[in-house]
Amino acid sequence: MQRGNGWVKYFWLAVVLFMMYAVGKLAYKNYTLNVQELKLKEEISILENEIQSLENQIVYFQSDSYKEKMIRAKLNLQKEGENVVVIQPEPKMEEVTENSNMLKRSNAEKWWDYLIGI
Repeated sequence: MQRGNGWVKYFWLAVVLFMMYAVGKLAYKNYTLNVQELKLKEEISILENEIQSLENQIVYFQSDSYKEKMIRAKLNLQKEGENVVVIQPEPKMEEVTENSNMLKRSNAEKWWDYLIGI
């Protein structure tokens, strides 16, 4: 038996183990980078959709129809020759009688109802 070749076997075993460790480490890093790439692509897609939505809103807010809608709503303006009709709902009879009953009651009775909750 040759004793000089024993350390060569251990040396090559160490080299092979080191190579396996390095390949495994690179494979794991590759996997994590691929996962990160997929997440970033998904985030990019979401942000591109959001940008498109905001661009659509900008176009709408700059349109004449939006400006006219806001002028009518905020400034209470109308077009020439246009008549505006405001319809207010009639108060219900129950509310009217209840409010009139509340006005006829004394302050002590009102406090009693408020505290007791009747």
